[in-house]
Amino acid sequence: MQVPKKHFPIVGLIGLVVVAAAGGGVYYYQFVLSHATVTYLPSHRLVFMTAIVQEEGGFHITNTAFLNQSNLPKFNSTSGASMTGVNSTNYRGESDNRTIDAHVGDMITFYILGENATSSDPALHVSTGHGFDIVGSGSFTVNTSANSPGILGGTNPANPAIPFGKWYSVTVTFNSGGSYTYLCSIVCSPLHGNMNGQIVVT
Repeated sequence: MQVPKKHFPIVGLIGLVVVAAAGGGVYYYQFVLSHATVTYLPSHRLVFMTAIVQEEGGFHITNTAFLNQSNLPKFNSTSGASMTGVNSTNYRGESDNRTIDAHVGDMITFYILGENATSSDPALHVSTGHGFDIVGSGSFTVNTSANSPGILGGTNPANPAIPFGKWYSVTVTFNSGGSYTYLCSIVCSPLHGNMNGQIVVT
């Protein structure tokens, strides 16, 4: 009859080595497993969001996905990104629908739909669109290709970066870790600003 083998669990980083000598006792030696450095391959994330004045929600992430191909989806400002035939994988973002988690070297393409306020409060209808900017202590690079024209600050309220009812796209690569803020850079009324969300890069 075969005697079943006994297995000693590894708890945390501590393992046990059992050495039995003929006619002798059983001795236990502890050893510590070395820490393994976790590395991430850079990924290309797609982040879909809406933008409305802070009093009605500010920026709101509606979907997040990994882009599993080299080309960006087809895009225009009227219909946004066309995901037909695009190789991508959805993933669950943060529950607050405002925070974006990423790793150093990741590229993020933002697709933002500008929305007008629905309230009848005239203070919410001063502007005609939204700006978009990213600030932080770390380093990031903005893609300025035709499909990703760069961050448009929208500093001129008469000609904002994201007119209501239109889509806007920009691609950013994060070169270093840290906490970044994405925000509406048009402050033409006290209620229009402070639409902030966070990007946490590790």
